[in-house]
Amino acid sequence: MMKNVFLLAALSLCLFQSCDNDDNEPVPGYVSAETKAAFDEKYPSAKDVEWETRNDYLIVDFKQDKVEKEAWFDNSGVWYMTETDIPFAQLPDAVKTAFRQSDYSTWKVDDVDMIERRGVETVYVIEVEQGNSEVDLYYSPDGILVRTVLDADGNDGYEDFIPSQPSSSVEAYIKEDYPSARILDIDREKGMTEVEILDGTVCRELLFNDGGAWMQTKTELRISALPDAVMAAIKASQYATYKIDDADFIETPDGEWYLVELESGDREVNLRIDALGNIL
Repeated sequence: MMKNVFLLAALSLCLFQSCDNDDNEPVPGYVSAETKAAFDEKYPSAKDVEWETRNDYLIVDFKQDKVEKEAWFDNSGVWYMTETDIPFAQLPDAVKTAFRQSDYSTWKVDDVDMIERRGVETVYVIEVEQGNSEVDLYYSPDGILVRTVLDADGNDGYEDFIPSQPSSSVEAYIKEDYPSARILDIDREKGMTEVEILDGTVCRELLFNDGGAWMQTKTELRISALPDAVMAAIKASQYATYKIDDADFIETPDGEWYLVELESGDREVNLRIDALGNIL
């Protein structure tokens, strides 16, 4: 009889431990205590937790409220990004409306992700496909299309979308010149810092040098927003029969101009034109 009591107690203990672990795998030795604590604090109800390393990051796949997520940390416990798989129906209404009014509304929706990132704007990515073509559409929560990635062939957890940390001078410039802007992305490469912002409904790219000094602002323009003088200059040029494919307004410490991309068949040309219609 006493033996049966001990067996029941041992069985109860095993069942309790199984429930307590929630079938999560043991935390690998390469995950620091700081990172494990940061994850537990941010996602206390996580289930089916699995860890892996990728480049300089610790990535954890898990479920929370039956939703699949992937979070990115470093080994000092700093969180950088979380990707959440969501159904199309759970997108913000503004995003759904913008997509349904887009050129890709008839394409098949293959996947939808919500990307939350440290210090910058949350974005929603709608992956669509038609035939052999795939496109990733990045939207702000209020339905503004901020990025289009053509011929998208999958991603590696959006690693390239993890923002860098700007210098204090870069932050100060943005706060002073664009106080209401939302930061979409920060990328640092070869000593240069590129910051994408959403200024109201306008997307801008700001470029800073290694010392944090502002070098350039590029603002995307609708073709219909080009000044009459710029359009007249194009029509009077040798590229009058070319189609306008893209247009940006460029600001630098040395001057401003419109950068117009023209194409005709396989030929492409970029024209720099000032506000008076002079081709530079």
